[in-house]
Amino acid sequence: MNAFKRIHDIFSSNVNHALDKMEDPSKMIRYTIVEMEGSLSKAKNSAAEMLANIRAREEELKASKEAESRWDVRAQLAVKNGKDDLAREAIAEKQKAQSKVTALETEIAELKNISASQEAQIVKLTEKLEEVKAKERTLVARAEHAKEKIKIEKQISATDCSAAIKRFNEMEEKVERLEAEAAVASKSYESESRFTEMENNANVDKELEELKAKLGTKDQAKA
Repeated sequence: MNAFKRIHDIFSSNVNHALDKMEDPSKMIRYTIVEMEGSLSKAKNSAAEMLANIRAREEELKASKEAESRWDVRAQLAVKNGKDDLAREAIAEKQKAQSKVTALETEIAELKNISASQEAQIVKLTEKLEEVKAKERTLVARAEHAKEKIKIEKQISATDCSAAIKRFNEMEEKVERLEAEAAVASKSYESESRFTEMENNANVDKELEELKAKLGTKDQAKA
């Protein structure tokens, strides 16, 4: 009995611990979805800012190329007019514009690589989010089923079976006693019937002899 109770207490303790640790599955999954949606929104905003930055750099590159071309025309014009000092100034400005064009082209190429990586991450995150949303109902149902199963097991384990087992054993003993008493009663009745039969037969034989003696048939039979 004590061993049974110890097992019951240990099992109940383990079940309670599991229930305490298990959070609401629907809330957990919903929180995960909201968190992923937030991350996706941030990623899209970052990607949009990157594209805007690239467009701004491309506009700056266009202006730098136009400046390079313009200073080249001015340098040629200054040379034709024998204005070497102006030609030198125009060439210097042209070289500055060329350097800026080269730097902007390198920067834009790097920004486009980053933008492509961001777009790939957005695609993956979007796909994962759709997958989680598609599985949300199934996951919640599975988690709820597992949680309900634990509750049922807890209820079963919380039931004190020792009292029921004791009552069953007592009832079994009573039935066995009743069966034994019935067997004794049946045997006694059988013996009583046999004795009664013999007594009745003796009385019949006695009365028969008395009747024969009275009627004198006994002596006649002997003669």
